[in-house]
Amino acid sequence: MDTKHEIDFLARFICASDAIEGITDDPKLVRRQLERGAKRGHVGALLYLKDAVSQRTPFAQALVQRTQSLIVSEQHKKGEREIAPKYRGNWRDCDVWIGGRKGASPAYLPSLMLEWTEKVVCWQARSAGWGAQENVAQIARFHFEYEHIHPFVDGNGRSGRALVYYMYRFADLTPFVFTAGDRHETYYPCFRDPSKMVDYFLGRTVGAPKDR
Repeated sequence: MDTKHEIDFLARFICASDAIEGITDDPKLVRRQLERGAKRGHVGALLYLKDAVSQRTPFAQALVQRTQSLIVSEQHKKGEREIAPKYRGNWRDCDVWIGGRKGASPAYLPSLMLEWTEKVVCWQARSAGWGAQENVAQIARFHFEYEHIHPFVDGNGRSGRALVYYMYRFADLTPFVFTAGDRHETYYPCFRDPSKMVDYFLGRTVGAPKDR
């Protein structure tokens, strides 16, 4: 890792993202893992994405799948269920429910994720010419769409938020922490309306105009 500031941010980001899913982390342990450059787990996923941005690695389905695989690979060490190898880094082959809503049918996942990935790649090619507000709004919509597709058996929320970190860094935006304590009042309601998700992102992004 390069700076203490980035270590502190990533530690807060990871702990909060886990907390949203009811997972408790030891912040000191997370920081130590960041400092030594852990290759697996939630820390490994964020460091992988950080390197991908540094190397200007184009967005791809493989990047999404590796992110989820790394995140869920060690979640059993935090008291969560152990994910079978076939569900790490592969689209799900079963139905899932999210807050009373059914995720996209497994039969449509390959085409849905291909379309979603292509939209992100297209955005990457144009993002340098966009302003902060436009980029933030687009990333918010990507997050909304990804979580509604819910492509994996587990790790969708954590991987989705990690991908937001990647997109923000790619667009030279300052990423924010998805806070857990107020998630029921601020974050979860946004999944009913993409415009609310855009407002949520704009309200938490440093340097982004708040009026749309």
